[in-house]
Amino acid sequence: MVAPPGAARDVRLLLDEMHTPAIADELNKAGFDVVAVAAEPSLRGRSDAELLDHATATGHALVTENIGDFSVLLTLQVGAREPRTGLIFTNPNRYNRASLAYPGNVIAALAAFLTGSPADGESWVWWL
Repeated sequence: MVAPPGAARDVRLLLDEMHTPAIADELNKAGFDVVAVAAEPSLRGRSDAELLDHATATGHALVTENIGDFSVLLTLQVGAREPRTGLIFTNPNRYNRASLAYPGNVIAALAAFLTGSPADGESWVWWL
């Protein structure tokens, strides 16, 4: 998998801790900018709010399956008119981490998103 020229529209990703660093490794090899929380000692164990703040501060969209907690944080940020980053929610049933298809199915879905993403700028939510 190789990112075509101009791909990703400058969308950078931060993978929440539940996602394997192998996803970031493969996407980075393809020319995308992806950081895995699980591979960064300074990010592991941070609270959801801290991760969302870090993603916003560093210009990364956060990829997570933690829909419940991040939906609440998103609502609070919108209500407070705080700047926020993009969020990509992965469905744990569709991208089951215990299945043989994982992580290949997430890699393919994120590569497709990054290559043809209509998301631009800040403050967007995308569902995979």
